[in-house]
Amino acid sequence: MRRHFENLVRNLATGARLALFMPVTRLSFRIDVPQLLLLFALSALLDFATDWIRYGPDAYFSSYGAGSEIFAGGLLMLTSAALALAFRQATLILAVPVLVLAAYPLIQLVHTIPSLFDPTPAWSGLWQFVDWTLVVWLAALLVRTVAVALAPAGQSRWPRAIAGGLLLAAPLWLAPLLTPTEPWWQQAALHGGVDPRYPNPVSEPVLSTQKDLLDTALGDLDGERPGVTDLYFVGFAGDARDDVFRKDVLAARKVMDDRWGTDGRSVVLINNPRTLLDTPYASVSHLRETLTEIGAAMNPDEDVAMIYLASHGGRDHALAVSLPPLELTPLTPGILRGLLDEAGIKWRIVVVSACYSGGFIDALQDDYTAVFTASESDRTSFGCGHRSDSTFFGEALFQHGLVQHDSLLTAFDAARRRVEERERAGGYSPPSSPQSFVGTAMADKLTELNRGNAARRAGRSI
Repeated sequence: MRRHFENLVRNLATGARLALFMPVTRLSFRIDVPQLLLLFALSALLDFATDWIRYGPDAYFSSYGAGSEIFAGGLLMLTSAALALAFRQATLILAVPVLVLAAYPLIQLVHTIPSLFDPTPAWSGLWQFVDWTLVVWLAALLVRTVAVALAPAGQSRWPRAIAGGLLLAAPLWLAPLLTPTEPWWQQAALHGGVDPRYPNPVSEPVLSTQKDLLDTALGDLDGERPGVTDLYFVGFAGDARDDVFRKDVLAARKVMDDRWGTDGRSVVLINNPRTLLDTPYASVSHLRETLTEIGAAMNPDEDVAMIYLASHGGRDHALAVSLPPLELTPLTPGILRGLLDEAGIKWRIVVVSACYSGGFIDALQDDYTAVFTASESDRTSFGCGHRSDSTFFGEALFQHGLVQHDSLLTAFDAARRRVEERERAGGYSPPSSPQSFVGTAMADKLTELNRGNAARRAGRSI
């Protein structure tokens, strides 16, 4: 066994020389069945590790990755057998796979490098260049592999090597057309939000629990305090396909509870596989019940409700409300206004972190409303990928602006500057351009709310 591992190390070192187009001969390799199996196992292990790096720590293991490895290995063996038959060299059946698998780890490792960096647009051109370079590198490597494997070297060696290399490369690009190839690690965000580690949203345990969760959350709300401008907070993470919305809303709630006095007066509604048994769904019907309960608990002439919506947005200004396999109604600006009107909530602060969210302003604006959005009505916003811990706007407003300032308007101005700086540094274009609208009466109410919050925080610090 020790000899086999010594040969493996030798093959990997020689394979690296082959991949780097350094001088190497077929005799430098140790070609036998044990080496084929060890190199195949090593390649699968590297794929296992690099897939985990590529899809992030929140990814879940998929045994289908083994099927993809076996399928790729089978194609390599079949193509090598075809080359052995075409060139009348039986030794190619074993030599070609060993040489390919010995050289391939270097390309696997290089292919992982982009996953180690922040995927901002400023880097996108470089990574596209890297991807195309890897394709050319691999094609050239396969041609050289056949050239080295052919024996003896003759006048027809390079024409045969080019033909053989292209034949080896063909399955790499044609395989996805024949059968789906799956990585070892899956990201729920890339599979419609479905995550087999958690219960099905329409299973009986989840459905029966959801009603109790909403009743408990609404039943625990504190009532209004006479003579005090109370602030109520509702967080709505609408799209289960990206975990960033759950993180964003929970972080916002913590800031509002700890720094703006909404503890006991806050509710979050979340669509996410992780929260099915501990947090109410984010659906239009649950939002209606929540706003109705808050409207009944608050003093409509005195208290304020803040609604924070975080999700994917469309050009039609509808927010995605998704929790597969449930079929949920999208949340539009008109629907939200109708829910607030039905609930009798007069003083409203609406914050929307989504693409095209500026479209909420026209539908919601009145004298008693403030609206803050992550973008203009025709612009995308950023930070909603499956690798993100928070959206750019949500992080800037809640985790920085509202932590550092006692004024909501000052916090928004600081957040807008932070978003602009982050987008400029990352090469995001066109800029999202966060928007705001504050009604005439709401401007005075915000001043009152800011004074009360500053006094509360000053009293806490004494």
